[in-house]
Amino acid sequence: MDSHGNRTIFFALGILLAIILIGIIGYMQIEGYSIIEALYMTIITISTVGFGEIRPFSHEGMWFTIMLIIFSLGFFAFAISIITKHLSDRFLNIYNVKTKMEKQISKLKDHVIVVGYGRNGSQAVDELLSNKIQVVVIENRPKVIEYIQENPKIIYIDGDATDDSVLHKAGIENAKALISALANDADNLFVVITAREINPKLIIISRASAIANDKKLKLAGATNVIMPDKVGGQKMAKLVIQPDIHEFVEKIMLQRFGDVSLFEISCSGINSDANKTIGELRIRERTGVSVLGIKHEDGQYILNPPLDTVLKKGLMLFVLGNKDQVGMLKSLLNG
Repeated sequence: MDSHGNRTIFFALGILLAIILIGIIGYMQIEGYSIIEALYMTIITISTVGFGEIRPFSHEGMWFTIMLIIFSLGFFAFAISIITKHLSDRFLNIYNVKTKMEKQISKLKDHVIVVGYGRNGSQAVDELLSNKIQVVVIENRPKVIEYIQENPKIIYIDGDATDDSVLHKAGIENAKALISALANDADNLFVVITAREINPKLIIISRASAIANDKKLKLAGATNVIMPDKVGGQKMAKLVIQPDIHEFVEKIMLQRFGDVSLFEISCSGINSDANKTIGELRIRERTGVSVLGIKHEDGQYILNPPLDTVLKKGLMLFVLGNKDQVGMLKSLLNG
């Protein structure tokens, strides 16, 4: 609500409160009513519900009641209309936002679901959005949802991710990945089990607090498990042992040098008959991209692969470059 709307609703509430206070004080002073009796008489008088008085009025009480009805009738109706409009507009806005979100989610494909918008969840959302990846956040804490609503780029669902229906609303069937960043490991475990059952092909990244729960989450279906406390401790140690190397890698991974970053490129579209090596393709000279590593189908990693490495289907390349250079590399591999 804007500042004008806030002033209007506060003004209406102020009028309503002032009328009630005048009625309470008047009846207590004139008729000697207790505070609860005075409040009761004030409410039934200004609302004109037609109930009778608690005890017969004195002449002064009658005149006070007449004046209270005359002066309060218009103000009371005004205040009630403003408050009612505010509440109806608020509920209508919530309904419209919810409907809009549901329509947006129904059209999404290969998006990422982030469960929990705490410290880790919000960082994940920021990184995904900066890479132009569509995100759906699941959160059920009112204060956090108010904070999410400040960013119009975030599509969210107000609900509990341990409920199957909420995951369905988030479009889990069409999602590419799910990040479960809840504070409680048991909740993360439940989300992982449910998500894996609904979508067996889903990439699932889960947060864990206890080291003992790493294996449990992987058995439940998590593709990877991240322990922020452990990673934080390793980071602090690396900053002591090799501070410049760690900061260099972090700048590449998170902050980026201009538009240069690390990318993973699949060789699934490569011509299998070519059997060309990295050296024969002259990747560095023709695209400007540096090949830092390769992952084989069996999960084996090769860092700084030699020039005589044959590129074939099933390989994953890890390269350093900008988006234009990576685009040229994809064209070269699929040409």
